[in-house]
Amino acid sequence: MLKHNPFVSSTFKATWRRHFSKEKKEVVFPSIPKLSFIKYPKLPLYRNVGGKNTKGISYSIAKGQKHPLNGSVLLCYDIHSHFQGPLPILEKPLKLKRIEQYPGFLCALEGYNTVHDYMQKNLSKKSKYRFNLYQRKLEHSFAIRYAVYSGEITKAQYDFLFDTFYLLLRKRFDDKKETNNNLHPDEWNFYYELTFPMILEKKAALFVTYDQEKPIAISLLFFADNVAIDIMRVFDIDYSSFRLGMTSIIKQLEWCIAQHFKFFDFSKGDYEYKNRWATKSYTFEYHLLYDSSSLKASLLAKGISFYFTAKQYLRDLELHTRFHQLTHRMKKRDLRTKNQRKIQFQAVPSTFEPDNYAEIPLASLEAIDLKKTLFDFLNQKSEKLSDLQLFQSPTEANGYIIKGKKNMARFIIPKDK
Repeated sequence: MLKHNPFVSSTFKATWRRHFSKEKKEVVFPSIPKLSFIKYPKLPLYRNVGGKNTKGISYSIAKGQKHPLNGSVLLCYDIHSHFQGPLPILEKPLKLKRIEQYPGFLCALEGYNTVHDYMQKNLSKKSKYRFNLYQRKLEHSFAIRYAVYSGEITKAQYDFLFDTFYLLLRKRFDDKKETNNNLHPDEWNFYYELTFPMILEKKAALFVTYDQEKPIAISLLFFADNVAIDIMRVFDIDYSSFRLGMTSIIKQLEWCIAQHFKFFDFSKGDYEYKNRWATKSYTFEYHLLYDSSSLKASLLAKGISFYFTAKQYLRDLELHTRFHQLTHRMKKRDLRTKNQRKIQFQAVPSTFEPDNYAEIPLASLEAIDLKKTLFDFLNQKSEKLSDLQLFQSPTEANGYIIKGKKNMARFIIPKDK
């Protein structure tokens, strides 16, 4: 069980109440000292402060304390099965219903001196080679630097990074044609208000990858004892051919090992990269503690259990993915769909003369498809952005020639449908 869980800290709870609870009064049950609750209106039901916005909590039952639920039900979201440990022994009439929900994944870091030791032990030879290659290519082609903000950050820095965080996240999910809960104004405003004081308290960190002065990957982590918890991450999809997300994970694990963290917790969600990097999987559970001597409380607990069990069954059918795609389409009816065909690089004509072509300043590029194509060229040819020149054809509106230090290629950007 985590002693200093950020999701039960006073900063987290106060911020959460301001954003998600009309009822400002916390209720504490002496028998469950680690958690506090908010009462639902008109029902004998309480939910833990933090609700579904936590990334894992745990609790204990105090010995010798009576359980004055008085016909009520306590709903505890996101019980972290790995850090919860053995379930508490309950005394009548208190009973517990457990409902399995999301899968979780974590990396056990204890015993490793470097991230390369961790990769050697837990990744396949092929994956280790590829991930190191991604990092080398990224750092070769761009002016890459890494920064960690924890304990100290100016408000101006923070606002700039969080604004960029939002724009990159929106860009990524627009590209995926899915909605993302974190982009909802209520959610985003909550994290914006919460994260700044958490960073100053050293309970959180922003990990940033820069290309020169431009943030191209940002991750938000919270800290609990010797555990780093992955809250939210994004990378600039223009750099997708460089597998920027993998390099971000390498650098974060490197930092966590150097800081003697025992665990890096990827938290909720079953994604391929989590399965690849993690050493352990676990389950997030919803716990219902209720007064079994009360028929009303027993029926309410049974109904809530059925609801969440059915919801998880539908989630297992991946209906939630289709729902997110549908809601995205409804919100983006007027969004023009770009032609996503992969651009083919062709040989440069022998008649090419740079003086006959208009050179395009790379700093002025705004077209996403064009930037991706340039970065794909850098990746394939191991060229540097600083050596690159881009020319537009005088006879083809969508025709270009790209010239690096050692390589050249011609390509055509398909017109939008």
